[in-house]
Amino acid sequence: MKKYLVLSLICVCAVALGCSKGPKKPADLPALNPTVITVTYDDGEPVADAQVVLRNPSSTGGRVWNVTGKTDASGKATMMTDGNWPGVPAGDYQGMVIKEVSEIEEPKTVGGSAVVKSIKRYVETKYGDPHDSGLTASIQAGDNQVEFKVGKKLEEDLQVQTGAQTDTTAEAGK
Repeated sequence: MKKYLVLSLICVCAVALGCSKGPKKPADLPALNPTVITVTYDDGEPVADAQVVLRNPSSTGGRVWNVTGKTDASGKATMMTDGNWPGVPAGDYQGMVIKEVSEIEEPKTVGGSAVVKSIKRYVETKYGDPHDSGLTASIQAGDNQVEFKVGKKLEEDLQVQTGAQTDTTAEAGK
């Protein structure tokens, strides 16, 4: 009896593992081409922990695929389509690179909102706009290596708007 119980458990685990391979590829997903984008500042320093996005401006009403990646310590981002599948459909793309770090104050009460205390930007704003960035990539069949240069390194503190709270009950009694 124990043998059958163990065998049944093994079968259930095998089926569960076989069925949990992630989302199924859409039927209209085109062939994907392995693509690594290296992001550096003009002086050659790699831009680590930056979000890289490719946008296909010539999409003609068909499905638009989200193509993103995050750079590692060496500035390299392995691009993924729709966050699930490595590679990029062939085509011409406009690029975006964003690197901002936020300091957040956790909510003080259950159900409260987190408060952004500060934001530091490390890449110029124009590189986060596909129309102004000047970053382009032409993805071909096969492996693709693309380089994006994003100007000089910033360490720009952005102003954070904080909502002033007033005690309306005290003001109402005046």
